[in-house]
Amino acid sequence: MYERGVIVVAADPFGHTPRRPYLILSDSSHPFAGNQYIALGISTKEYSDSLPLAGAYETGTLDRESFVSPWAIVSLMDSDIERAVAQVTSEFTDSAAARQTQYVE
Repeated sequence: MYERGVIVVAADPFGHTPRRPYLILSDSSHPFAGNQYIALGISTKEYSDSLPLAGAYETGTLDRESFVSPWAIVSLMDSDIERAVAQVTSEFTDSAAARQTQYVE
């Protein structure tokens, strides 16, 4: 099971790249924890509402400057996840989760 705040590499459901990184937002309270995850897409493109990952890593890193896109909410199946590559701070994860709610209120 991937923990909240982990950055994983998984299949891209939008089809722009074969794989892309995602920030896991869900935790063990998710009804299908370990099988399905709520995540936010990560991009190398910066938009006005993007959240820069620089300075947010606790372990690992991405090989390019990257930004969380709080509007790019996806449901990832565990079988689509290739590997974990990094962990960000709980403060960053909480901030990203709070920002994504602006798009669904």
